[in-house]
Amino acid sequence: MDGADGVVSGSPLRDKRFATLWTCVAAAFLAQWTIPVAAQWFLVSWPGGDHLVPYVLVALTFPTALLAIPAGVMADRMDRRRLVICVQIGVLLVEVMLVSLAMTGNLRPWPLLGLVALLSCGLAATLTSLSSMLPDLVRTQQIPAASALLVVATNSTRVIGPVLGGAILAVASTGVAFAAALPATVLLLVVLSRMPAMPPSEEAHERWLAAAWSGIRFMKHSPAAVKMLARGLWFSLGIMGLLSLLPLLTAGLGATSAQLGLVLAMQGLGAVAGAVALPRIGKVAQPNRIIWSGFLAGAAAMGLAAVAQNLIVLGGATLLAGLAWTVVLATVQGGMQMYLPAWVRARGLAVLLVANFAGQAIGAAALGWIAGATNLRWALLVAAFVLVAGAIFGYRWPMRDLAHLDRSAVGPWIGPEIALAGAERTRQLLVRIQYDIRDDASDEFTIAMAKVRRIRLRTGGRHWRLSEAAGLPGRYYEDFVVASWDDHRQQMGRLVASDREIEEHIWSMAESPPVTHYALRVDVSS
Repeated sequence: MDGADGVVSGSPLRDKRFATLWTCVAAAFLAQWTIPVAAQWFLVSWPGGDHLVPYVLVALTFPTALLAIPAGVMADRMDRRRLVICVQIGVLLVEVMLVSLAMTGNLRPWPLLGLVALLSCGLAATLTSLSSMLPDLVRTQQIPAASALLVVATNSTRVIGPVLGGAILAVASTGVAFAAALPATVLLLVVLSRMPAMPPSEEAHERWLAAAWSGIRFMKHSPAAVKMLARGLWFSLGIMGLLSLLPLLTAGLGATSAQLGLVLAMQGLGAVAGAVALPRIGKVAQPNRIIWSGFLAGAAAMGLAAVAQNLIVLGGATLLAGLAWTVVLATVQGGMQMYLPAWVRARGLAVLLVANFAGQAIGAAALGWIAGATNLRWALLVAAFVLVAGAIFGYRWPMRDLAHLDRSAVGPWIGPEIALAGAERTRQLLVRIQYDIRDDASDEFTIAMAKVRRIRLRTGGRHWRLSEAAGLPGRYYEDFVVASWDDHRQQMGRLVASDREIEEHIWSMAESPPVTHYALRVDVSS
């Protein structure tokens, strides 16, 4: 697929497997975006419930941020299709409970927020699992276009969901509006039942807590991933200034529930427009420039909403915010999909999900508090300032272009045959690699070893260090610790092609092949 035509023609959608994934994502988000407008309108209508309106988005986002990493661990270690089916059965039960309470008149604000939070928990496992399937279903060069199509799926539901909820609220009760989410969840379960099994990406050698830490450690020691995380978090903090306060802004302009749905739908329309335009923009601009330009577009949307005197202007600001939403977050997510190796993909995407949803939750809560302490206009101006600062940050701290980085696995590691007894295989392992470097390459070698350090640490190593032998110029020792021999074998199997290129560059500076030594930890009693 190439350019905007790829999005329009839907080349990845010609693959039945990706089309099925796209349908699942659309169904999951349709259910998600049908419920908030009904929940927000319920709180606006409830005596004294106005101050709780921004917390609907907090309830939707904070549990997702809290549970995303455990969900990523499960997705990397389990059949992802079966996991999502089990989770969505639970989501369906929560939706039925929400509808029942609303229709019987027993629904109250705080139980409403609690049930919305439970639905958010289901979204964490669903979105992490479904997103991690993408690189398994399309070619690497199709990932940006496929990511844009997923953004279309997620954000077209921002049009359909609020419009559907607002239209139902105009003629029926909130209980009926909540019930509109049920068919989408049932559709998701039906489609999932027809998908093939999606086996785990890595054998479960690690314990659950260790596996979660592996994902966090990989992201921590990957500068490219850290930059993408920072952008996702920062943008989410600012953009929620408008999205979380829209019900109050529209109510202040005398809007009806149907008009609220239409204004909310403008965000979806802008998001879809951004997804369609994004591949064309990507042909003329680097990802970093696209992202900081999206920050500025979001800031302009905040400023426009702050001075809006009618629903048309407010709708235009919401449209621009939706476009900025897609331009920034789809670019970040597409870059992350291309960067993450298969063994840690779900966990890495989970960390990105944590950053995005934590930013949304914190932004919604903080800007809601500012609006209550001052007024809506000041809250929007603060959000605009946050986004302008983010644009400056992105410009001054640019992201690396990952389009030509090969992140495919290099295959299984063929290591030395070392006879270890059962207990010895679990003892902590010290790995020492000896390099004899040419005299003219010493400086280049030490600079390149900084990249090797990150490779070792993000694939499972600890306590890395580089030493130079006393009295032997050019001889260096690389040392790092791994939890066990089996963990080291798993570590070396996690290398990708770009990691191997760095190692081969190191080897080219050596006068002879590197020599590796292994030592097991010995506990000495006093």
